[in-house]
Amino acid sequence: MEKEFTRRGTDDEQRKEIGTLFLVATPLGNREDISPRAVKILAQVDYVAAEDTRTAARLLSELGIGNRLISYYEQNQHERHEIILRDLLAGRSIAVISEAGMPCISDPGEGIVRLAVQHGIPLSVIPGPSAFVSAVAASGFDTRRFVYEGFIPSRGSERRKLIEKIALESRTVVFYEAPHRIEKLFRDLMEADLRDRYVVVARELTKRFEEFLRFTVAEAVTYYETVTPRGEFTIVLEGRDEYEERTGDTAVHSGDELVALLRSCLDQGMTTREAASHVAAETGHSKNKLYRLALSVKETL
Repeated sequence: MEKEFTRRGTDDEQRKEIGTLFLVATPLGNREDISPRAVKILAQVDYVAAEDTRTAARLLSELGIGNRLISYYEQNQHERHEIILRDLLAGRSIAVISEAGMPCISDPGEGIVRLAVQHGIPLSVIPGPSAFVSAVAASGFDTRRFVYEGFIPSRGSERRKLIEKIALESRTVVFYEAPHRIEKLFRDLMEADLRDRYVVVARELTKRFEEFLRFTVAEAVTYYETVTPRGEFTIVLEGRDEYEERTGDTAVHSGDELVALLRSCLDQGMTTREAASHVAAETGHSKNKLYRLALSVKETL
């Protein structure tokens, strides 16, 4: 049974205990997915800290809840922490919600949770919808162990390095990508030698136009040459171990193995381009990717 706590509007002098911080999951797109417990908490807390107050206001209105909202998003979260922490220590109970799904997971909330832990403030999680968990469950890939990478960086070396790391990951990988970068994503995965790897594109989860598209990476590149991506995307990529078991292709080398091969070539006096070409011929990996890696290795010699 849910612990009762002081309702909003009570004077600080009457509050006997520290408040509770509630992390409340909200629907991804279907209002019927919210739990009765989440509705109860959102109605009873002193106020709700919401990533998007307009979305939150519509949700509360549809649920018949008239509670107070404050904004709590990436750009203002640090200044909000002081206010929320003060109110929790004064005995107020507060719910944190993201625009959709579970707060703190690639959304604001991690910082206030850390402060709550440091100050001994009670925490309670009201579980519910999660896009990446839903996508993994529906992927058909190995779900015993998987890696969640959040949002892929939009550009530059940070994006390239993460994609190269994903290419070598043995477990199922799940991440988010913006619709205007979907075509580029699959081209980047092709560049990372993943053309035959299976991928599931989960689009508009729980919404009217929800769909699960299943391709190889190469097929996804072709598909998005003629289809304009729209909506919210969660991508699930077949892990290296499952790919090798499915195809019998064990030629995938770890990053450390590729570095060792390139270092050996450079030690023999090859140029970075020669080393990249030699290792590409030996392993089947992209020459361009190996050249970039060879440049990094050369800096350490």
